[in-house]
Amino acid sequence: MEIDQLFDIPGGDEFEDVTQLFAAASEDMDSESLFLMDGFTLMDAMGAFEIGEPRMDSGMLLEQQHHPSFNPSTLMLPEEVCWIIERTFACEMEWHTGNMLSQTVFTLLYVHHLSALNPDFAPHLLDQRSDTARPPELVTLVLRAAVFALLKSCDFSWRELSKGKVHEIEDWFGEKCDVSLLEGVNSDFVINKLDDACTWLRHSNIATHKANLLCDRLLLRQAMMRIFKLAFPLNAPELRTIAISARGILQSIRNQVVEPPSPESPAWHVLDPYISRRLSNFMPVRVIPLAPQNDIWDSVDHLLDGLHELSQLLESPYVVTWEVPCGFGPLIIVHIVHIYDPWYRNLIFGKYAPIWLIDRFFHEAVGLSYGAVLKSLNTGGSAAADLLVQDMERRMIKLLVAQIRCHWHNPPRRRRHLAKSVLQWHEIHDLFLQLHSYCAPTSSSDRKVTDCLPKIALMRRLSAAREVILSGFQQDLYGPEEIPIAYWFATRVLEEHLVCIDEISDLVQNGDVADEITFQRRFLTALQVMLMAMCVLTYKPSTQSLDRTHLNFRKRYKWALSPAFHSLSPAHPLPDLQQFSPHVIELQQVHTCYSPTDAFKLARDILQDLICAESPPGLSGRWHSLRQKFVRELTCLCERSLSATSGIGTVFTDQRRLKWQNRSHPWFPDFLVD
Repeated sequence: MEIDQLFDIPGGDEFEDVTQLFAAASEDMDSESLFLMDGFTLMDAMGAFEIGEPRMDSGMLLEQQHHPSFNPSTLMLPEEVCWIIERTFACEMEWHTGNMLSQTVFTLLYVHHLSALNPDFAPHLLDQRSDTARPPELVTLVLRAAVFALLKSCDFSWRELSKGKVHEIEDWFGEKCDVSLLEGVNSDFVINKLDDACTWLRHSNIATHKANLLCDRLLLRQAMMRIFKLAFPLNAPELRTIAISARGILQSIRNQVVEPPSPESPAWHVLDPYISRRLSNFMPVRVIPLAPQNDIWDSVDHLLDGLHELSQLLESPYVVTWEVPCGFGPLIIVHIVHIYDPWYRNLIFGKYAPIWLIDRFFHEAVGLSYGAVLKSLNTGGSAAADLLVQDMERRMIKLLVAQIRCHWHNPPRRRRHLAKSVLQWHEIHDLFLQLHSYCAPTSSSDRKVTDCLPKIALMRRLSAAREVILSGFQQDLYGPEEIPIAYWFATRVLEEHLVCIDEISDLVQNGDVADEITFQRRFLTALQVMLMAMCVLTYKPSTQSLDRTHLNFRKRYKWALSPAFHSLSPAHPLPDLQQFSPHVIELQQVHTCYSPTDAFKLARDILQDLICAESPPGLSGRWHSLRQKFVRELTCLCERSLSATSGIGTVFTDQRRLKWQNRSHPWFPDFLVD
């Protein structure tokens, strides 16, 4: 057997030693000097070496990576143009999921040959009318308008995303690779081009059903472009109208069938996934496959659903509804983050003075306006009290705006924000305590308001702490020995929260706020019962050293043990590892009569009462059904846990029966059934 058959070396093994050639060429150069020449950069030189990393070996083309030469003047069939336009949506959606333009939008080769599509500069295209099945207007008018609209939509998104409202590299990539996104082209010009293309299709000799296929896709592209063109502050009815119209067009498109082009079709050559090797990149990129078209339509549908829901949120009288579990996903966040921004030109949602946010805060907490709260304080015009009030207002506005923004952050960043807000809410709580000494309430009702103000800030701190702990389960941050500790600390946070709710409930007798307080009391009670049951079931004696356990504990809960808390009032409940094991071991003792099965049964009964038809919506408004769905999922989890824990007592000896991977709920494991 020959040596070539034993060792399959890429490129063969017939190499020649050229060391002397390079030595002779560089003998007159100084050490560490660099010779530059036009058209051949250092990146080109580095790309000529193969190192085995596909992203770095951009100078080497494998046989399967060779792309046929692209001719933008090639005429297409209507179904081929329709398929290409559909793939432009795929390119755009993949960019908005966090990929680079060079991996997505710029793989469409027409983007780099726009001048070749212009009939004014390529009149030879209009002379090719011998093939009646492939009229040149399909390329010069229809496809050109679609590519223009794609680039202009990306331009609108790029401008907003580059304003620093999201984090480049982490959330999105803004590198343009010196390729134009039609920054200097007026958007109305592009919209008119889409209208012209639709008009031509309706009056052309193309079959009616094929013309309708193309028109629907152009109209959807036009609707999306109008969405990205919207200026802030938004007109909610206008946003809703565009979203509903676009959803109707999308539904029509999804009911249509567009077959992929034949294998010999030139349409397959309009996308080059390896185009990045020919573009000006500051970093090597990997090739990504575009998602199937059905998945792309799902992404567009998700975007339009979010826009419709956003239009409703902008008209909601309650700020707390932004916290109701919604269907917003990453696509919505990156697409229209500028629409979500609650702070615009020193106005809330572009129309309210900042003090409106504080007024909503107190109304949703205790059913009183901010003016009524200030009147109840009766500080007597004290200058020191006025300074405290101003400081409180400044801190609260800043924190409440950030609180709304954090709902479209990715999960890790949202958790970091909430962890920081725990301290910030406690600082506001401390300001309320300082302000209390300047108050002279004139009635018992005013005294109740004055006494409850610190509790309102405390409840916000406890809510943030609860979300930080539970999001740790959602992101799989806890190790096996940290899981029961997290469940236990969450129950202590909820216990303190329920005490605060009981203290302020007397202040609110009826109305939506009273209904919301009732819901929160019952929901948090059920959640506390579930968390305590899981703490008992997941607990087992530690196998780590005491020092290691304490070190891990302090690192995990450093957000609650920050030295900044030392100068403030005590931030109860404090995470105290010394109380954890004795508390859980006591519950596991036989004489305590504690039963996880009974706990899940109690939680199930409470949650079932919350999802009954007569349950008032509270402050959830039109999103009441979404919150009911969330509660219903917890109820089903209680049912499954109830049957799985029946008869096992308080000591769960087989931890392998707890399924954490691919579990049905982000906060709790599934139980494996024998």
